[in-house]
Amino acid sequence: MKEELKNQIIHDLVREAYTGAAELQAYLTDTGSLKDSAAQLAPVTVARYVYPIYAAEQMAVYRQHFGWDAFLCRCAAAMALGFRGRWMYKMVYEGLDFSGITQALLETDLPLPTVLDVLAGLYDSFYPHPDCQGVQNAAYQAVNRPRYLKELCTAALESRSFGRQIALSILDGFTALPGQAGEQAKAGILACAGDSSKQIHDLLVTLLAGHPDWAGDYAALLKGKKTAQRLLAAEVAARLGNTLRPELEAALAVEKSAKVADAIRAALNQGAAPAGEEAPANLDELADRILKGGKRRKLQWLLDHPLPTLHLTAGGTASEDRRDALLMSYCELGRIGRSETAAQLAQGIDQKDLAALAYEVYERWMAAGAQNKTKWVLPFAAVYGGPAMIPKLTHAIDEWPQNARGAIACDAVTALALSGDPTALLAVDGIARKFKFRQVKAAAAAALENAAQELGITLEELADRMVPTLGFSADGKRVFDYGPRSFTVRLTPTLELEITSDSGKTFKTLPVPGKTDDPAKATAAHSDFKAMKKQIRTTAAAQKARLEEAFSVLRCWTGDSWRALFVHNPIMHQFAMSLIWGVYQEGRLQTTFRYMEDGSLNTVDEEEYQLPEGARIGLAHPVELDQETLEGWKQQLKDYEITQSIQQLDRPVFCPEPGTEQNHSLERFGGKRLNNLTLLSKLKSLGWYRGSVDGGYYDTFYREDPTLGLGVELNFSGGMVGDDRYNTVTVYDAVFYRLDTTEQDDCCGDDEEEHSFALGEVPARYYSEVVYQLERATAYSFETDPDWKAHR
Repeated sequence: MKEELKNQIIHDLVREAYTGAAELQAYLTDTGSLKDSAAQLAPVTVARYVYPIYAAEQMAVYRQHFGWDAFLCRCAAAMALGFRGRWMYKMVYEGLDFSGITQALLETDLPLPTVLDVLAGLYDSFYPHPDCQGVQNAAYQAVNRPRYLKELCTAALESRSFGRQIALSILDGFTALPGQAGEQAKAGILACAGDSSKQIHDLLVTLLAGHPDWAGDYAALLKGKKTAQRLLAAEVAARLGNTLRPELEAALAVEKSAKVADAIRAALNQGAAPAGEEAPANLDELADRILKGGKRRKLQWLLDHPLPTLHLTAGGTASEDRRDALLMSYCELGRIGRSETAAQLAQGIDQKDLAALAYEVYERWMAAGAQNKTKWVLPFAAVYGGPAMIPKLTHAIDEWPQNARGAIACDAVTALALSGDPTALLAVDGIARKFKFRQVKAAAAAALENAAQELGITLEELADRMVPTLGFSADGKRVFDYGPRSFTVRLTPTLELEITSDSGKTFKTLPVPGKTDDPAKATAAHSDFKAMKKQIRTTAAAQKARLEEAFSVLRCWTGDSWRALFVHNPIMHQFAMSLIWGVYQEGRLQTTFRYMEDGSLNTVDEEEYQLPEGARIGLAHPVELDQETLEGWKQQLKDYEITQSIQQLDRPVFCPEPGTEQNHSLERFGGKRLNNLTLLSKLKSLGWYRGSVDGGYYDTFYREDPTLGLGVELNFSGGMVGDDRYNTVTVYDAVFYRLDTTEQDDCCGDDEEEHSFALGEVPARYYSEVVYQLERATAYSFETDPDWKAHR
């Protein structure tokens, strides 16, 4: 059986190789040394969508019967180095034998860097599942031995990112060893200072900052030839207070890289110079230093044709050197972020000219194929392009993933979040909530999280701040100036536009500029109006989705934050007037009120109401209201001819059916049959996600609400990723679980009742909203299987 299984594995692996099949055959049938495995497997490549599924499953069977012998170690090396770790997790999935494979590999004569690279393949095959951390832990524990010191130094330089991180972390501990061993570990860490990986760079900053006694070494790195070395030294120095201040000041005077210069200024706590010290000569000198050494040639693809002239607000024009240095500051930044050096150079330049430059640079970059090597254009365009650049970037973000350019779309999302315009952040928020491509959606969420962290607020508070006013005053009016005449546009509670001329005449839309109008003013005003109409639609849709979410989970605002968002913001002001609000104490409704058009607050009995001190305000839910209060509010809205912006008072209410309060599973939808693509699409639109995928197969959907500490998982008969369109599935049951004690993947396991809620324990609003969502998601069910439990 053993030889037959070996031959089958070899056959299945070799036939999947795109190149290097002969070399792979020779490697797997060899019984000699494994020392040169990396070189032997170098010719082996695999096609993009080829997955050695059957071979991996056979390897798992082999391991169960014969353990981690030399042959299986060869297979592991082939899977990791030749097949990029694809499906490798199957080898250890039963029992998650991470220690077994690690020890077996270490007992061969594989060099330690190669061992770590093999484990990196295993780690990648599990990622992003939490089990990938088990691979990392097993590797760390197994090689955290002084006898591996020399090989760890090599691994820190030569292994893949996974291995380099482990090696550096262990070497950091070894620096405490006495004598030559500690010095060798230190040298091994410092030798990695030029690593270009962001992950390794960030790790090194953390590790080196823990060794202030190495300051002399950091001073030497500030003079290093590699940009990465100098950048690392500057960022480490920033964490050491004034220890290296003289060295930083000396380095800044000669630094040619804008990115490193920015880091040094940050370490010295130097921002942009005050306006009074901004003599043009000083900025020209800065521009000369940035462009020194013929760096302008990196911009030659932009400079073959004239670029827009930059005018100074104080009069005159900025020099071409200053303009090119501004561009070079982003060209050399090396990341999608803001350049402090560019901010210095941009001070005093007309914002419209900067926007025109950003627009032109972006257009030329797009015309040249939007190359990855010049993607610095994205943050430059986002920071200086103004409102006109936002639709350009959002359009590109939509298009790129459909043309296999997901990575550049992620960079564009990150760049878009750098814009100071709330509309840009609103667009990023929309991408984070609903976007077809998961990679881009995740990048948008990360960009928002980063922005919130920098401000020290929550994501929802950030979302509140980024609701645009779209140029409307607090009373919901905006004037469009045509020169000899002007038009006032007023927002209605339904976010419709009422347009009135200064003579009192009303219009359905803003008139086209006429002969007697000021050409420049009228053209600009008409363009602004068209852009505003599009932005209103986008903003209204996004805020409606946010209000639905706030309504479902009972998000509450303080009195001040509620006024800032719903009273002072003219867009949200319109939403607020159509909704019924509640004052809450410890999650319980105390009273309800409505915000009136004149700015006052009204009770259901139409008496004036004052918010109490320290009030927590949220959207009232029908499940909390008695029938008299509910009908009273409905009548008041009818009397004032107000249509609610979201379905609030007419929201269906669901409670656990009598006798099911102690049940730990919701079986209301059990047996419903419908198309899997329909179920998937409906649930995703309601904030649900596909559950864990194993071998392309999944059989759960879930949603989690961290503010409540709750999650819910829907079980169904299952489907294959990418095969949803023609697959009919059966819905089973749903389980509510605690986020703090349960991983989503196992909330319906053997200990379900220990970690899940009885239906009667689920907050009434959350239960009602989840059932309402599942009602909508299963509305297209065409039949019910009464025996679904038996077929499960």
